[in-house]
Amino acid sequence: MVEFNGRNVALCVDEKAEPLGDGYYIIQSKSCYRFGADAVALAHFASEKIGCGDKVFELCSGCGIIGIMLAIERGCAVIGAEIDEKLCDMSVRSCELNGLDRVEFINADIRELNSLCRDGYDFVVCNPPYFKAGSKAGAFPQADMESTVTAADVVDAAGRLLKQHGTLYLVHTSSRLDEILCLCRDGGLMPKELVINGNGKTFMLRAVRGGKPGMTVRVGTK
Repeated sequence: MVEFNGRNVALCVDEKAEPLGDGYYIIQSKSCYRFGADAVALAHFASEKIGCGDKVFELCSGCGIIGIMLAIERGCAVIGAEIDEKLCDMSVRSCELNGLDRVEFINADIRELNSLCRDGYDFVVCNPPYFKAGSKAGAFPQADMESTVTAADVVDAAGRLLKQHGTLYLVHTSSRLDEILCLCRDGGLMPKELVINGNGKTFMLRAVRGGKPGMTVRVGTK
């Protein structure tokens, strides 16, 4: 049990509460996939449009970094879904650690979210697995590769969760840019803004459910 900002939260032996700045923390584990720069960049990208009255759903939420950052920066309500039980539990405890009572994380498969789709969300954010199953070796294959959830599953879930003219924010590997754009258009999510990260390896996309054709493209600084 550790205390931060007057709140007591249990940490496992392989976990650490790492600072996010301004007195906020996120729980990370040596034995689990850790968030990277792409997730942080996506949170900043999405925060440009999100307000405190908006409802946000984070797909493939991992340790919850994107939803937690958005809640801290914008004060919005967030629900996140993560299939890995340990990562989801870390997310829940990170919310307790920071006193984020408008943020909720559930241990769920994003392909089975029908009960959460009734009201419609203003925004969906996602940093999904980048690589097709079996295409590469990695320390955390469930986080790196589409061993369970595919890009098509992400776009399908986003389309069901978003209200009309709601917005999807997604980060992905540049090698699959054409596939992601086609999936979004076919799923009724019109690509509106594409940011190619400065390293050229990843991109961020803003797509609008029921949006009109027309997309801007720019190069980011990452």
